[in-house]
Amino acid sequence: MNCIVRMCSLKIEGFKNTNWGSFQMPLAYEKKNFVYTADILGIYGQNGSSKTAVIDALQILQKLISGESIKNTRISDLIKQDKKKCILTIGLTIDNQDTQDKYVVDYCVHIAKEENIIFIEREVLTASFDDGQVKSTKTLIDYHLHTRDGYIFTPQYRYEDIVKKDPEAKVNLSIAKKISERELKSFIFSEDAKNTFTENANWDDFNCAMIVNELYGYALRGLFVITNAHSAVISTSNHVAFAFRLDLGNHVATGDMPVMLIGTSIVDKTYLKLASTLIESMNIVLQRIIPGLTVELRDLGNELLPDGRAGTKIELVSKRGTVSIPLKCESEGIIKIISILNVLVHVFNNPSVCLVIDELDAGIYEYLLGELLSVFEKNAKGQIIFTSHNLRPLEMLNKNSIIFSTTNLDNRYIRLQNVKNNNNLRDMYLRSILLGGQREELYHETGTNEIARAFRRAGRSMNNATY
Repeated sequence: MNCIVRMCSLKIEGFKNTNWGSFQMPLAYEKKNFVYTADILGIYGQNGSSKTAVIDALQILQKLISGESIKNTRISDLIKQDKKKCILTIGLTIDNQDTQDKYVVDYCVHIAKEENIIFIEREVLTASFDDGQVKSTKTLIDYHLHTRDGYIFTPQYRYEDIVKKDPEAKVNLSIAKKISERELKSFIFSEDAKNTFTENANWDDFNCAMIVNELYGYALRGLFVITNAHSAVISTSNHVAFAFRLDLGNHVATGDMPVMLIGTSIVDKTYLKLASTLIESMNIVLQRIIPGLTVELRDLGNELLPDGRAGTKIELVSKRGTVSIPLKCESEGIIKIISILNVLVHVFNNPSVCLVIDELDAGIYEYLLGELLSVFEKNAKGQIIFTSHNLRPLEMLNKNSIIFSTTNLDNRYIRLQNVKNNNNLRDMYLRSILLGGQREELYHETGTNEIARAFRRAGRSMNNATY
C-alpha cells in the first residue's frame, strides 16, 4: 500500500516539568496537512523549560508505536514528580495514494505509576476522514488495562465484530494484552493485536487495520529520534552510531549502526555491505557540506568473528585529498553531521521521513547550521523537529517554523505574536525576553548583581570550609 504518513501535532501532560503543552507542525498550523513540502520546527527557550521533553516524549511514542518496550526509557523519572501519570498524544496524517483517502489520526497513551510500578493504563486511537468537509472523529480503539464486562477494548461493537468473525481473535487479543502488560509495550501496536486486526481487515468503515499498520511502519521506518545520548557517545567513547535508512529492494532497513572511530572492527559480510552503501551515499553530500572531506571504510582483509563466522576487518577514516586520519580526530560537530547524514538525505527526499533531534546545533558552526536549514526549508520534502540554543536559525526560517518554550508549566509552547513578515524573529525573541509583550513569559529574569554576589558568597564559603 502506498501511503504518506506525517506528524502534525504533539500534546504532553504531566511529563517531566510540564503540566501541559502542545504544538502543531508548521504546515498543520497553516492548515496545509496534505502539502508535502519541507516541514521544519525549531524549539527554543531557556534551560530547563521543557525543550528536551518534546524529544523524550517522541522517543517514547516512537517505541510504543513500533511495538517496542519502554522499560529502559527512564519512564518513572519522566513522569512529573507530583503526578501519578503522564499523557502523550501524537497527531498524524495518513494519505492513501492508492484510494485517495486522507485521514487525521490521534494516538494517545496514558502511562501511570503506582509506587515503583509503571504501567500503560490506557491507549486511544481516533481518526477522522479529511475530505474538505466537516470532520467527524471516531474512536477506533480505546484500550484500558483494567477492562470491564469482558471487553478488551471498546467501542464494544468493534470488538464484537472481530470476535464474531474470528473464533481465535479473543484468545489472540487476550495474549496481546498480557504481553503488553508484562513487557510494558503498546497493546494496539503489539504483534498479536496487529495480526488480528489485519486478518479481519474489513471490520469497519475506517479500515482500522490499515491505519494501525501504516502508523507502525512509520514509527519503524520513518520516525528517527536522536537524543542527547547519541551525541554523548560521540564525546565520551571511541564509537559512533550512524542513524540510517536503506531501501534494500524488498524491504527497508533502519536503525543505528555502531562503528569504531579509532582502531579496527571485525564485522560480518552483511554489516560490511550495509556500511559501504551507507558511506558511499553520505560522501556525495558530505564533500559539499565540508569541502574536500570524505569518509572511507577500509577493508583490511578477512578475519574470523568471535563466534567463528567469517568476517572482515575494517577501519574508518576521514580523507582530505591524500591525507587520511582516524575519524575520531575530526571535530565533534563533523562527526555529529556524519552520524545523521543518511537520515538527512531521506528527510530531503521523502515526505514520510521525520528526524527529531535534540541540540542540533551542538558542535556545528552556526553559519553552516543556518545554511543547511535554509536549504532544507526551500527544497526538502520531509520533516525535522529540533531543539537548539543557537539563534541563527531564527533569522533563516519562516516565523511559523519556530516555537518557544515558556515559564508557564500549564502552557509550555507558543509561537510569538505580532510578528510581521519583515521582522527579524531573533531580535523579536530577545526583545520579548527583555520587555515582555507575549501572552506567556519566555524567561525567568536573572539579576547580574545577584549572580555576582552569589559567586562571592560561594567563594567565601569554600575558603571558610574545614576538611
